[in-house]
Amino acid sequence: IDFNMDGLFTNDELVMSELNAQNLTRIDTVAVANNQRLGSTRMRVGVTYAGTQLNPSVTFLGVFRDYVVNFPMDTVKPTMSLVGNATVFSEINKPYVELGVTATDNIEGDISTKFETIGSVDNSKVGPNQLKYIVRDLYGNVSDTLFRNVFVIINQTGPSLVLDSPSTVYVEVYNKFTEPGFTARDNQGNLINSSVVITSNLDTSILGTYSANYSVTDAFGLMVSRQRAIIVGDTTRPVITPKSNPYVHQVGTALDVNSIVNVTDNYWPRSFITLDVQGATAVDVNKVGSYFVSFVARDNSGNVSNQVNVRIDVRDTRPPSIVLNGFNPMDWDVKTPFVDPMVTVSDNYWPAGTVVVNRKGTINANVLGTYTLWYIATDPSGNKDSVTRIVNVVDRTAPVVDLLNVRTVNLPRWKEYVDAPVALLDNYNTDSEMRANLVTINTLPKNAEGKHFGDGVGLFSVRYTVRDLSGNQSETATRTINVLPEGEVTGIGAVMNVDGFMSIYPNPSNGRINLKLAVAQSNQVHIAVYDMLGKMVHESHLNGNDIQPNELDLTVQPKGFYLIKIQSGDKVYARKIQLN
Repeated sequence: IDFNMDGLFTNDELVMSELNAQNLTRIDTVAVANNQRLGSTRMRVGVTYAGTQLNPSVTFLGVFRDYVVNFPMDTVKPTMSLVGNATVFSEINKPYVELGVTATDNIEGDISTKFETIGSVDNSKVGPNQLKYIVRDLYGNVSDTLFRNVFVIINQTGPSLVLDSPSTVYVEVYNKFTEPGFTARDNQGNLINSSVVITSNLDTSILGTYSANYSVTDAFGLMVSRQRAIIVGDTTRPVITPKSNPYVHQVGTALDVNSIVNVTDNYWPRSFITLDVQGATAVDVNKVGSYFVSFVARDNSGNVSNQVNVRIDVRDTRPPSIVLNGFNPMDWDVKTPFVDPMVTVSDNYWPAGTVVVNRKGTINANVLGTYTLWYIATDPSGNKDSVTRIVNVVDRTAPVVDLLNVRTVNLPRWKEYVDAPVALLDNYNTDSEMRANLVTINTLPKNAEGKHFGDGVGLFSVRYTVRDLSGNQSETATRTINVLPEGEVTGIGAVMNVDGFMSIYPNPSNGRINLKLAVAQSNQVHIAVYDMLGKMVHESHLNGNDIQPNELDLTVQPKGFYLIKIQSGDKVYARKIQLN
């Protein structure tokens, strides 16, 4: 402060100085000399990184601010109040004890000791005495006059009150206050504790200094009082509790170390507790590993907690991502080897090549049905996720009606038509399974017995369609019927009833079938057996003159339906047989 108002700041004008400041605020009281020159001057505050010169020409990382300080003429009179009552009593022949006043000045502050007393107390006789009080400040301003009446009374000592324990006691916040005790006696020495009245503003739920006033009045109306200061304090340490120890943190994500512990205090809320963390900068959240961080908490009362060490395990806790390739659900054609499109995996931390994919479930591509495949992806940290795929093994291939090479039949007019066998072929269903779904449309007219016959010369047809058990419809197979005038049926294109030509038994059989000609033939007899796909599975010849049974061995063939085709000269016969 430029007290001499010369525009410069000299060392003797330095009123506050602090090096290596750690706090944001500081409060000091500056004494101003009684002979301070009146008027306005400057106060300069300088803060720099290095030493501060208040008259700087060059400074390093500093800031300076000037304030106006006024030293005006004081015309405000002091204020004053009596200590104690305006009417007091003093015993005769005993010195009067002045209680004094409380005086305050706008400039000097507390000037209670400067008060002046006008008047005196005559303690040699009983009666009233009046005292006047004034106080003057340094500028001669005089307070208002106060009056006190002092009555000199006959010998009455009055009661006594002594507080047990110190006049200042301590109680922990939220604890119950226990009265330390007191002793009150009248002027005769009799105990009068029961007459003591205690008044207090004590609140043990709030930190602070409180007062308790103790007063007692004796039988003569004389009263004495005492005061006790009660300090409600906080000496309990805050408590740090880890949310878990070790604390598992997901790798690759930001970490707030303050959030991994809970801090509680018996009094202060969390916002008034300072948490000191050591080792947090060593935690690499992008690298799997274990790290150690220590915590110490300090509450607003200055209580310091025990140090708590927490192990932070940076781990990969997130499962890998697994995405199905291809369709889901997926339709797959029956009898086609299944090719799994599998999945695509990725991970938040590990390379995709380190993620192991296991598949559970199987697909039987030879059997229609709905199958479920589970794909389980496991990263090197053991995190797993899975997806499922529904695979429907379906039949989308239409069946085929095989005319067994009998595409044209020559039928004599007026003859009943006996249809040659057909084979029903499918990629999945058997002939017998589809036989009930075979639809035959014959354009030949019917006779009185409801049988198709050659009513008139011309071309007719038999059309065949079949639907497999999956609902697939075949294309139409057409067999042409050429109705010829009687006597004109020739050539091997005619398929004849085998019953009058040869006996075929047993049918069904276990694979061994007897063939017996009804009559001897002039030509060699050709035997051919076809499966339902039209493939020849057997071929042999019989001597036309041999009318003894000849065994046809088909035991090496799978069970099912077959077509046996017999040809003798230009005549062709056919019969459907079944192997059990």
